[in-house]
Amino acid sequence: MESYKSFWAKKQITNGNFEWMPLYIHLSDTQKVSSLLWEHWLSDSQKNIVINSIDNGDESIAKNLVMFLGACHDLGKATPAFQIKKGFANSDDLDKILKEKLEQVGFFGIASTSLPSMNKSHHSMASEYILYKYGVKADIASIVGAHHGKPVDNFTTIKNQIAYESNYYQEEKSTNPIYQKWEQIQKYFFSSALNSSGFESIDDLPEINQVGQVILTGLLIMADWIASNTKYFPLFSIYDEIDCNLDQRVEIGFTNWFKTEVWQADYKFDYKENFKKRFGFYPNKHQEIFIETILNTKDVGIYIFEAPMGMGKTEAALYGVELLAQKKGSSGMFFALPTQATTNGIFPRVEKWLRDIVDDFEDDLGLRLVHGKAYLNEDFQRLAQNINPDANYDDHPSVVVNEWFSGKKSAILDDFVVGTIDQFLLLSLKQKHLFLRHLGFSKKVVVIDEVHAYDAYMNQYLYQALRWMGAYNVPVIILSATLPAEKREELIKEYLIGKGIKARKQKHDRQIAIDTYPLITYNDGSIIKYEDKFEKSSTKKIHVIKEDEDNIIKLIKSLYKQGGNIGVIVNTVKKAQNLAKEVEEVFRSDSFELIHSRFIDTHRIKKEEVLLQKIGKKANRPDRKIYIGTQVIEQSLDIDFDVMITELAPIDLILQRAGRLQRHNIIRNKYYKNPTLYVIGTSEKLEFDEGSSFVYSSYLLARSQYFLPNEIIIPDDLSKLVQKVYSDCDIKLDKKLNSVYKNFKNEHFRLIECQKEKAKVFRIGNPDTDFLEDEGETIIGWLNNSNEVNTEEAAFAQVRDTKETIEVIALQENKHGIGLFGNDDDIYEKIDDSHIAKLIAANTLKLPQILTKDYNLNQTINFLEKYNLKYLLKFQDSAWLKGSLGIIFNKDGFFEIGDYILRYSNKYGLSYERKGDSDKL
Repeated sequence: MESYKSFWAKKQITNGNFEWMPLYIHLSDTQKVSSLLWEHWLSDSQKNIVINSIDNGDESIAKNLVMFLGACHDLGKATPAFQIKKGFANSDDLDKILKEKLEQVGFFGIASTSLPSMNKSHHSMASEYILYKYGVKADIASIVGAHHGKPVDNFTTIKNQIAYESNYYQEEKSTNPIYQKWEQIQKYFFSSALNSSGFESIDDLPEINQVGQVILTGLLIMADWIASNTKYFPLFSIYDEIDCNLDQRVEIGFTNWFKTEVWQADYKFDYKENFKKRFGFYPNKHQEIFIETILNTKDVGIYIFEAPMGMGKTEAALYGVELLAQKKGSSGMFFALPTQATTNGIFPRVEKWLRDIVDDFEDDLGLRLVHGKAYLNEDFQRLAQNINPDANYDDHPSVVVNEWFSGKKSAILDDFVVGTIDQFLLLSLKQKHLFLRHLGFSKKVVVIDEVHAYDAYMNQYLYQALRWMGAYNVPVIILSATLPAEKREELIKEYLIGKGIKARKQKHDRQIAIDTYPLITYNDGSIIKYEDKFEKSSTKKIHVIKEDEDNIIKLIKSLYKQGGNIGVIVNTVKKAQNLAKEVEEVFRSDSFELIHSRFIDTHRIKKEEVLLQKIGKKANRPDRKIYIGTQVIEQSLDIDFDVMITELAPIDLILQRAGRLQRHNIIRNKYYKNPTLYVIGTSEKLEFDEGSSFVYSSYLLARSQYFLPNEIIIPDDLSKLVQKVYSDCDIKLDKKLNSVYKNFKNEHFRLIECQKEKAKVFRIGNPDTDFLEDEGETIIGWLNNSNEVNTEEAAFAQVRDTKETIEVIALQENKHGIGLFGNDDDIYEKIDDSHIAKLIAANTLKLPQILTKDYNLNQTINFLEKYNLKYLLKFQDSAWLKGSLGIIFNKDGFFEIGDYILRYSNKYGLSYERKGDSDKL
């Protein structure tokens, strides 16, 4: 039966040439690519996930199932509803020719067929329905139905396809010869899929649980994307006879796509020497204990390593990745950090580590930086630009960037990925193509650095992501300066629940003191264990002084006289800006540096570089300087202040900030011989700053103030203070203050419950490892009520419970036209130059939240869209700028938007005022 060759899967017009992809070739391509991905891309750990998800399965059956899915994923294209579909931007002539092909092989009337409900049977749903009619169970059929990124919300949707018989058979009556002709061709494609995949009948198909279904759906989507990429699998001229060797076609296509072999970590007998080879020094005692803990674990899983800043947790974790990958058969790593700045900071260290691994592995490995501003990172851009995608690296293996993984949805599939914590949290957010994210994470070892006491909303996504990592047996390393004991135990518990070990079956090998520190908490199978036999390390005594906020300028003045580098960290941008203006009035304009999140991205990056040059590890430090900033300083940079002033914050964040106080062992001004931390914003009446209470819980501020001692011993007091503040123990206050405190407490826990409930709306369910008994054990409904946000930033806002933000490109008028801040060139007129367009695209700026609040959001967007159509229309003609919104500040740095006036300066960043307000900007 040659008629199967006349069905199309894809069609397009290229330079006036009519091209198509026959359905049988696309199904063959996808089947073979699926098989090759199983053999050459999946890690051993991923194969084990699938094999263990199949009832009485083994590797051969698992691979056969993978091939079957690829071979039948587009069965729904062998229907009249699809075959009469108009091509996007195609001419009627191409559509006509393809219909004529079907008429010629007996599908009479298809050229004139009109189906009023053809949009009710998308080809992915049609594929699932056809399998359902043939008796394929919902576990496998739902994978095929989800290959465009989202499964149906309920099985009734599939059953109801019976109402649209003409979409499948051109006619309603099964006795009609045309109906039977369509039925015959669909059975042919289905039988071919079964037989070519090693199954004699439907009864030979295995059952697969939900966990395996998620991974195989991701793999099918990936295979389909590769097989649909015309760079690797070109279309054919509609006029040419097709005579190609399908095996050879796939071999060539896959080879062109394939850039890196599956990494297999080698076991090194002498880990100390190998550690020195990796990092240039032998492991310290903390690192040795962490490494030996992993080596001595029989059934590895999750490790939480709490130790002071500067103890080398990063190197310990990277080496731990190699050990865990070797034990579990993982073939990559995801390294997560809290911010883009911290992510940028770790990237070159990971690259250096990976280059040494490549030397041992003797083959290429892929590395990728994943966050919203990765294109601004010079290290990543250098790595990407220096790679020739067609080069042969056999003689000189290297760390490479595979351009296929550059898409937002495919980036996480690369071998080694450094990204923000949001990328991990998004594992739990119902979103189209979530299967790809799960596929990418399931092959890796996951490292999460700088984990602190996230809010209850973020925790819901974090815990659920850990459950799924447990279900996939993905090793996880969590690093923290210190965690509340309750949080530490919850992280372990959620991971083990994902492994199928219910809370009541989780056992502790022993009890430890709540404030034991340093500490490694980990599981060995179902047993939760602790490692606390660390040598006592050298201590640093920090003198803590509570200072009246009204005296801050006086305090800075007295410190400035003594010289040195003075760090001031406050909780809001507005306060940082106001303080900087006061400092400028009292001292010279070059006496201070200001850094916060409301600078143009390129400016903020330069400011971070300046800070590292001035007060980094090997910096040429100025005699005296004032550094004013917000949480940006606390979270990101390896910098060192001689003395620090901090606004009151939750205790773990105060300690994090204090980690930048005399961080390095250097010679200092004698006045700063003893580290001193000044804390402003405390209140005996519990009347905290409005901005601080908005950012942080007043309840935590009150407890942090209560337990804040006059002296902090680092590291001895780190865990003790965190456990006190985050415990449920009462504090002693007089009757009046106790009433205020109780109100804080009630509001705090009310908000936590609200956050938990809110997070559940768009959070995926628990991993299900049972076999078919009810609908919940398939992926049907898995993404029900999914959050279809349009941008990556909006998705991040969803998992962090942050307000929606609007990012614009900031330009400024100058004497020659429109340019960047601090530049007199008219670059807007040169926007056709991709280098210039990319330069412009990098100058992004977040608008203040007052403009994106619910009552202002639509008004702001409408204003910007009209403004851009009028003044920045050229953006839409640039690949780098299309879809972006921009604003043009005047020569003095002002811009009016709605009821507000924005002002931007290189020194202070973005500020705003309401029109008519008398306050200065």
